[in-house]
Amino acid sequence: MVPFRERFRMAWELTWPLAVLDLAFILTIHGVLAVQTETLDSVWAVVGFFVVSPWVVRRALARTYDKTRIVVIANGEDRSRLTYQQSLKIMWLLAWRSTVLALAALLAFSALLKLAGVRTRDLPALGPLLNALGLSFVDALTSLLFFPVLIPGMVRKKFRDFNLELRSTMRSITRK
Repeated sequence: MVPFRERFRMAWELTWPLAVLDLAFILTIHGVLAVQTETLDSVWAVVGFFVVSPWVVRRALARTYDKTRIVVIANGEDRSRLTYQQSLKIMWLLAWRSTVLALAALLAFSALLKLAGVRTRDLPALGPLLNALGLSFVDALTSLLFFPVLIPGMVRKKFRDFNLELRSTMRSITRK
């Protein structure tokens, strides 16, 4: 099993590229162009999920973590890289599982606010730029918090047409 430190590093590799692109998009659309609608945000969400996320997954899983690599096994053969569809399946698995955990955390946070007597209608309304930045920050934070916990399940999962396997990158030394 990959140590927690390396799972966190993998979570970082799965999070930072999309977070940086998301920040650039938000600052361009809402900061520079001052677009007030959320139509382009929705378009970016679809592009981010279907185009950028699979690339991020392929990039992150191609790296070595603590002398361990994640190998793709498809049709009984080792593959050097994930296909687009395989990386999309992995991203979907991580996305929906982290969303469930994030919603549970949001429910607990909301309950704490209610116990503290804070009402959301008392909070000031923010513009599209701050709303988008806040959502992006929360998304990146929840990914960093929950992906290290979800990664072992991702590696154990038997997908329909492939599975992932941890392999040591250390070569065994034979003694004479």
